[in-house]
Amino acid sequence: MDRYQFLQHRIRFLAPIAFSLFWLLPSAVVYATPVDAADPADVKALEPEAPNRIDRARDVVSINVNDVARWLDSFFLDERFIAEEAYTRIRIGPGAFFEQGESPKPKLTLNAKINVPHFNERLKLTISGDTDDRPDASTERSFNPARTREDEANIGLEYTLRDKLKINTSMSTGIKFGREHIVDMYAGPRLRRTFILDDAQVRFTERIRWYTDIGWESITRLDYERTLPKALFFRGTIAGRWREEDPGYRYEIRPTVFHTLRRRAAIEYQWNTLFETQPRHRLEETNLRIRYRQQKWRNWLFFEINPQIAFRNDDDFRPTPGIEFRIEASFGGIDERPGEPPE
Repeated sequence: MDRYQFLQHRIRFLAPIAFSLFWLLPSAVVYATPVDAADPADVKALEPEAPNRIDRARDVVSINVNDVARWLDSFFLDERFIAEEAYTRIRIGPGAFFEQGESPKPKLTLNAKINVPHFNERLKLTISGDTDDRPDASTERSFNPARTREDEANIGLEYTLRDKLKINTSMSTGIKFGREHIVDMYAGPRLRRTFILDDAQVRFTERIRWYTDIGWESITRLDYERTLPKALFFRGTIAGRWREEDPGYRYEIRPTVFHTLRRRAAIEYQWNTLFETQPRHRLEETNLRIRYRQQKWRNWLFFEINPQIAFRNDDDFRPTPGIEFRIEASFGGIDERPGEPPE
């Protein structure tokens, strides 16, 4: 067994264990003490009639975790925040990705979400265009198209059915313009459900779509989130994608630590590990990435430097360094950023 095969086996074995530890250790203290079965009447007698200081403290911690998560999602423009924001926003920005052994890959992104009048901010016109060659580019940032080009444009309508702190549901329909002049219509629902824990929260997101060209698609994402000391925030993510036209299932394990330097700058430390189940269950890629994002000169202008190192199956897991530079202008919703940064 050469060193690359050894690395592949070690990563495949250690990645799920490492993520499970990240997930389970924060809650170990909470669930370590066994609880004997109790009479329902006794349990009811132990419950206070009105919220006490402990209940209020728990609510404050839970709200704080959610506020920090929403602030970070809005600052880094996470897919979930973009999908649920209620106001009009237009984003445009050039960028470039450089990777060892490859020619520079330019990128231009245009995204817009515009409220349709007379619908109480529930109906939105969505427009997106992405000429992207980066290894992690896709409609959901979670997945890697194996370095195939994803030149796509989308235009559609999205209607919010319910928008609450713990649940968000919506329906969308539109047209996607892909490579080789392929026109693909789509429609489907999206659901986000948040579960509040003692000192953390879990967010479950499911998006189902039917496309006229590729058939059914399901993207599932589960996030465990909690605040950490010294302006740090942890998010552990498991995400999976199934497509009717593709054999097998693709999934990813992604622990991330956010570090807020100040209100105008933050760093995202991310470890992505991607797997495929067909033609056999295998590790497809693992990569380490640092994403530095800063507001520059104006509150609507952002600059990013994102170095990474990737180990890919199709390259015998040789280390491949790369770096991305991005400039992004975001118009609309600047003064309505929710939540608070971690302190």
